[in-house]
Amino acid sequence: ARSPGEAMVVELLVGCASGLALGIGLAKTPWEKACEKAWEKVSPRKKTRAEDDEDVVALPLSMRRTSRPSSVYVGGFDRWSSRAGPAGKDSGCEDGSGSPGLTPGGRRMSQNKRRRDSALFTQVEQRVTEEKLVIVMVGLPARGKSYISKALVRYLNFLGCTTSLFNAGSLRRDEGGAGASASFFDPNNLDAKAQREAMAMQCLEELLGFLHQKGNNVGILDATNTTIDRRTKVRKRCAREQGISVIFLESLCTDSSVLEENYRLKLVNDDYKGMDAEEATADFLQRVVKYEEAYQPIEDIEDGVEMSYIKLIDAGKKLIKNLSLTSARKSLPGHVFNLLHSIHLGPRSIFLALVGESENDVVRRFGGDSALTPAGQQRGPALAKFLDQHEAEVREQAIPGSDVEPTLVMCGTLQRHLHTAHHLKLSRTHRRSRTVLKLQRLNELCVGGLDGMTREEVEEYHSEEARGMLENKLTYRYPGEGGESYQDLILRLHENILRLEQLRGSALVLCDPGVFRVFLAYFRGTPLEQVHELEVPKGVVQLTRTHSGFQEMRIDIPVPKLEDGSS
Repeated sequence: ARSPGEAMVVELLVGCASGLALGIGLAKTPWEKACEKAWEKVSPRKKTRAEDDEDVVALPLSMRRTSRPSSVYVGGFDRWSSRAGPAGKDSGCEDGSGSPGLTPGGRRMSQNKRRRDSALFTQVEQRVTEEKLVIVMVGLPARGKSYISKALVRYLNFLGCTTSLFNAGSLRRDEGGAGASASFFDPNNLDAKAQREAMAMQCLEELLGFLHQKGNNVGILDATNTTIDRRTKVRKRCAREQGISVIFLESLCTDSSVLEENYRLKLVNDDYKGMDAEEATADFLQRVVKYEEAYQPIEDIEDGVEMSYIKLIDAGKKLIKNLSLTSARKSLPGHVFNLLHSIHLGPRSIFLALVGESENDVVRRFGGDSALTPAGQQRGPALAKFLDQHEAEVREQAIPGSDVEPTLVMCGTLQRHLHTAHHLKLSRTHRRSRTVLKLQRLNELCVGGLDGMTREEVEEYHSEEARGMLENKLTYRYPGEGGESYQDLILRLHENILRLEQLRGSALVLCDPGVFRVFLAYFRGTPLEQVHELEVPKGVVQLTRTHSGFQEMRIDIPVPKLEDGSS
């Protein structure tokens, strides 16, 4: 025997099944209506999406909210947009699973309502906190101080921490001291020593003046600073300034192979311009000897004060950190340590290349995960041929018997990435597979609710968003679920930047234009505000490590002609 509740459920299910079988909406009997009402008390029926949409649209704008994971109310568009929409199935946001699809024909209660600024624009954290930090480089010549300094400038500016470099050697050369011989750096040459001390402190004064300006965060003093006396002067001068932290960064190196490479790179220095290579090398090595005579490595306590320092040993093989409590509580020292944990001084090449042309590229449609065009399908084989040639050249130049790894390939997870990268899996030079990292973080900047639309459609139906794009292209955040700004994209790619810094061998990054611009801006040291303006070449950009950073070279990639004559 069934209980009354079970009986009502059975009656309800029978009624529903009968209606479905007939394929028509049957009029409910009083008994069926009573069963439905009783059942809703036990398990309330969820509203359909259509009913839910009607309820939300009827609410005032300030009260409209949703908790549905696949649907979002897009501020500024005044309508629901769902993954199930026409453009949602073809989304290029994040993992390619879809984003709100907005179509010009969608329901709109009031067009072009401006979103609040906190939703429309991204805030750059480091430009709000206003931390101030002085990084004082320490070490003998050719220990990678200049390379490390410039890497820190690139990295910290990339994160939004306004950073500048103050180099004592550049100041000496600018003031007519270019071409100084090794005797100028002799610690027993008191006149020259006084000049060097004065120039170092002049650099420090310029650095402190830079930090006094609003919005500036980090100043790097690039000089040898090899004695306790010099470091004490620098520390005491900075201590007179309120709110400024100081960290000493010492680069130590005993690895002969690294030193030989650094000595070779030093010969392009303006001090040796036009000089015979052997003569320049001999003079530089004598300069190093003069510095070694007076060199005093950093100690935990100097002049009775605990030192905040980081030691980088043998180009990143070992890292030692000793930060005071005050410095450890700040965020900037953490950013510095993150980079130092990744960079090294070894030679390598990084390649940036666009993925093949997609169907959405042809019609200039935002986002999407569309397939490659016939022309786009030629991109992968052309890149594979280029990589094989590069690896063959590297293998010829390598030391006999050394193990040269195939190029690492990094790409996103969208169709156009995977189909292009498919051709790069096998290295014909090494006769083994290349590692292909398929990373969601390398997908293109997500346009959120504008996914699937053309720029013309955005300007026609959502002119307020079009104006927002022009107002601040760095911090403008696309509306809707997953919408990003260039600033958001920069933070998303942060871990990938550190990964490229860590690599000992070559790497190829396959990406879309937005991601390409961010990587190129980082290695060039381009100001964040100019990232969106960078030209994206159709070929490959090769970045090779030099004494001061990375040298850029553009390489054309020939693409086979298609049967219809296009390429």
